[in-house]
Amino acid sequence: MKKDFFKIGEITKLFGIGPDSIRYYEKKGLLHPKRMEENNYRSYNLEDIREILMIRELLSLGFSVNDCKEFQQDKTLDRTLRMFIVELEMVQEKMDELEKMRQSIETKLRRIQNAGELKKRTEIHLLELKERPCMMISSKNIPDNRVSLHAAKYCHKNKTELNTIGACDCYTLDLENSNPESPYYRTHNVFLYYSDSADEKCDWSLPAGLYLSRVYEGSPVQTKLLMPSLFEYAKEHGLEPCGMPIEFCYIDGFETGCEEEYVIEIQLPVKRTGEKK
Repeated sequence: MKKDFFKIGEITKLFGIGPDSIRYYEKKGLLHPKRMEENNYRSYNLEDIREILMIRELLSLGFSVNDCKEFQQDKTLDRTLRMFIVELEMVQEKMDELEKMRQSIETKLRRIQNAGELKKRTEIHLLELKERPCMMISSKNIPDNRVSLHAAKYCHKNKTELNTIGACDCYTLDLENSNPESPYYRTHNVFLYYSDSADEKCDWSLPAGLYLSRVYEGSPVQTKLLMPSLFEYAKEHGLEPCGMPIEFCYIDGFETGCEEEYVIEIQLPVKRTGEKK
């Protein structure tokens, strides 16, 4: 004999879901099971099974329970087409958002990995660099613990977002006005630099030219200890300093809580002796 009515246990086994889900569909008005006279148990018919199939399919496609209910109440071909068109547009928007997120994650990963490669460059190098776009966070000296605050203010003022993880926070160093008793130099300004800045809204730039460069790992107190070596190298190789030195923090507190993992570069703008700048 063909069976046309089913208990809730049979339905849950058929669909591989818990009884709470079936009761939830009923509570939301998606199912209307009858009650058996002899024991008041729920009884589901073939129409209920069709509705559960449709509910499960729509939910799997991202539709809400309310969408399912509206679909039940106005089930026309035109309604079906419009519903799927709208949902497809929403899915596309989510895909676009996920693609942007994927690209952002890949960019951060690449920047951090590239910074790690800099650790190999511990000797002093003379670099000829092109103009480098940057984002000026503060044009004056600020304590290191207030950099994040100024970055947040920058975002608010310019109605933009900053990618700090994987970015290089940089400090133009004011050697002349620095406290000789401090292990750190006074900063002249603070800016963010991205080696691949195509997607960033930059508002400032480092000028093209010659720069002496030295990279080190570990505590930023080493900047003040190593800076004299750049001036000595310049003097020994017929170069003249022609601007304030810069500290590039490729990996620091934004990426790691271990100071020994920091990767920092110090650069000194120079020109060849006798050359006009």
